[in-house]
Amino acid sequence: MKKSSHWQMRDYIKPKIMGETGSNMTKISRIFFSLLIILLCHNAVYASKKIFADVMAKGVDKEKVFLVDKGMKKSFLVEIRDDLPVLIKEFDDVIVGEGNGDKLREGDKKTPTGVYYVIGFIPQSKLDKIYGTGAFPLNYPNFVDKLYGKTGHGIWIHGRDPLEKKQVSKGCVVLKNEDINYLKSINFINTPVVIAEKLHFTDELNYNTEKSFWLNFLNEFYESWKNNDINRLSKLIHVRFKDSNHKSYSEYIQRKKMLMEKYPQKTITFENIKIFKENESEVVFDFDQYYSAPNITTYGTKRLYLIKEANDFKIIAEEYIPKAIPERFKHMTKLETTKEAKPTDNTSKDEKPTTPVVKTDNEPIKQVKNQASAPKENNINIEKTINDFVEEWRLSWESKDINKYIDFYSTNFRSGSLDYEGWKNDKGGKFERIKNISVEVSNIKIKHLKNGDFEVTFVQKYKTETMNNKGVKTLTIRIENGKPKIVGESWRPLR
Repeated sequence: MKKSSHWQMRDYIKPKIMGETGSNMTKISRIFFSLLIILLCHNAVYASKKIFADVMAKGVDKEKVFLVDKGMKKSFLVEIRDDLPVLIKEFDDVIVGEGNGDKLREGDKKTPTGVYYVIGFIPQSKLDKIYGTGAFPLNYPNFVDKLYGKTGHGIWIHGRDPLEKKQVSKGCVVLKNEDINYLKSINFINTPVVIAEKLHFTDELNYNTEKSFWLNFLNEFYESWKNNDINRLSKLIHVRFKDSNHKSYSEYIQRKKMLMEKYPQKTITFENIKIFKENESEVVFDFDQYYSAPNITTYGTKRLYLIKEANDFKIIAEEYIPKAIPERFKHMTKLETTKEAKPTDNTSKDEKPTTPVVKTDNEPIKQVKNQASAPKENNINIEKTINDFVEEWRLSWESKDINKYIDFYSTNFRSGSLDYEGWKNDKGGKFERIKNISVEVSNIKIKHLKNGDFEVTFVQKYKTETMNNKGVKTLTIRIENGKPKIVGESWRPLR
């Protein structure tokens, strides 16, 4: 009986075990497929609970950002709404550079990684068919790329030739033509572009935690500057630091210290704050800054480039782009000026109080009288100044020295769809491709405009090894900080 019972028990257990094994295999299969679905959903970045961790903001609404994931070969257009990035459109079948990794030098066929800006649009009519329905040039190399010694030019977001089968580019981001047409319809120029090896996505809790960290960093920069704490400020700056005026770390700190001592009372406002994170070790702050001290008022976009060193982030570069002071700040400026103005004994009663100067960077400058009010006897000097300026500009063009050439242009320059950076990149690329440039200028005419600018027209002959043309060039010249600067340029051919 015992033996019989034993075997009966075994016979009972065996099918049960087999049944459980089959059941477990089913469970394992279900778990496997569940994990696979979860993984696929994770890669589907448009999932409702995922947030683009590469874009953070404060005080921003309805501004667009374009993101490129080189690994997935996808791009995304997001719009910041109430300080959160919201997906507007996803672009698949994106083509990137043939080479892997970040772009370092001319000809390496790599797509750069970093934070860039769309600086213009080139229509299909001016392009070879391989660029499809148009191209949006980017400002590569950007300010910090140059600091790292990266070279190259002509990095665009462009369309494609439908007959082209090659699935790699020489470094550009290539979209389908219908996607380029869509970007053309939404005023894509000046849009920030984040290009990453891999974009990052997170949940709301982690997103807000990281955002708070970066806002605290920016607040540390703000408080140390506002409270004249140079020691606190210096700890945030990298030893390899450079700013828009090419000041080094020591020069920048020394300058800030001098200004803190000279202007201890000041008003500083940061607004429209955007934070772009290209990877875990490089971050860019992009915000508008209002600065006012006695007889000094500036407004513009500031960009701080951060890199990670050991476990700390440091500001390695500061870029400043001047802008017109918004109306909401002008009333504040008048109040501050009135409060700070101190009449002297030799001031005439009929003399109007001095107004603040809007300058091209965020450092004080000497005040310059408006040329529109210059006496007539100075017209000869003005004419000579502009003639000399045009001649030096012509020589810099022939020399193909992009740094020397671009110094003749205002950062407020615009010509067609190109702004200052777009013009610089366009000319720099041409200077590299062209062996010799000859420019002749004749019959210069100068017209003083009502707003104080000067309209300068002349006949221009331009000749290279592949081009020979003649036309009328018009330069709009503005006096900035006592120096002529080109703020507009146009050309029409002569038959």
